[in-house]
Amino acid sequence: MKRSIIILSLFATVYGCSKIPDGDLDFLKTQAAPSSNTLLFDVSNDNSGKVTITPNSAGASSYVINFGDGSTETATVLPGKNVTHVYKEGVYPVKVTAKSMNGLTSDTTAQLTVTFRAPENVVINASTDAHKATVSATADYATGGFKVSFGESANEEPTLIAAGASLEHTYAKAGNYTIKVEALSGGAATTVATKDITIYDPITLPMTFELATVNYAWGDFGGNSTSVIPNPYKTGINTSATVGKIVKNGQETWAGNYIIMSAPIDFTQHKVFKVKVYSWRAGMRVLLQLERNGDNTFQENMEAVTTKANQWETLTFDFSGKIKDNSKLLQNILFFLDNGVRGNSTDQFTLLFDDIELTN
Repeated sequence: MKRSIIILSLFATVYGCSKIPDGDLDFLKTQAAPSSNTLLFDVSNDNSGKVTITPNSAGASSYVINFGDGSTETATVLPGKNVTHVYKEGVYPVKVTAKSMNGLTSDTTAQLTVTFRAPENVVINASTDAHKATVSATADYATGGFKVSFGESANEEPTLIAAGASLEHTYAKAGNYTIKVEALSGGAATTVATKDITIYDPITLPMTFELATVNYAWGDFGGNSTSVIPNPYKTGINTSATVGKIVKNGQETWAGNYIIMSAPIDFTQHKVFKVKVYSWRAGMRVLLQLERNGDNTFQENMEAVTTKANQWETLTFDFSGKIKDNSKLLQNILFFLDNGVRGNSTDQFTLLFDDIELTN
């Protein structure tokens, strides 16, 4: 019985369809072309240039979109649907051709304006290594990248870099410079930011503390405190204006300081260090240690002892028996005061030092 019902239903359906008179489709002949055509634009505000286009009209079964930006690309869109297209900043005549079921068409053109917003939150990242500067930048909505100027020349041509990229520049001489970064929206709007940097000459020997173009950047560990100060005792063998000062505090017995030279020390001709020091007591042990930068398993050290109190003297550290060539790439200079003894921040654990030289 079930099978009979299904067969009878199918037969009735086929028979009914075959009986549709030709005149029932005459409405297609009288259907008018689509009317009341509109285009809705949804423009992204992230400077990507993405625009979502939604067509609408009365009586259309499909739409053909011409994007109006000079491209040969078109898009066919069904009623209720949309299409996304990427534009540059500008004004575009977007054309929609609406088509009815009987093939009749009507055209409508609407003006699309795409405007990019100015980049926001521009951040300049700059690092220096002697005369070389490395610059990168970040910003919101900087889809066009960044133009970078290093401030060395009035007629400098900016260099364009993409987001996430960095740019290197080597300055001819030490000094203060202003880096300028122009963040690009991808359109007319831009945002400019600047960052001041100081370029220093390389740290080399002899080290006198007198050059304003050198950054005498001593670091400390274990509770030491190192600074560069005006010479408080311009007497005897040292009347220079500026000296280094080491204070050993009470934190660790192995407290010390260090400075990283701009390049490994060249021991080809000379292997003896001489340092002018001022101590408030005789008998202070001063250890000078040399290390490879980044790997202190390559190191050599020598110790000397102060013999005078309250006056300048020269300490000598002879490495000729320990260093034969430059193979260890020794680049860092370190000092330890009374290594193994805890300091107390007083003059008894304070040392002035100056004129570090490599000689014979």
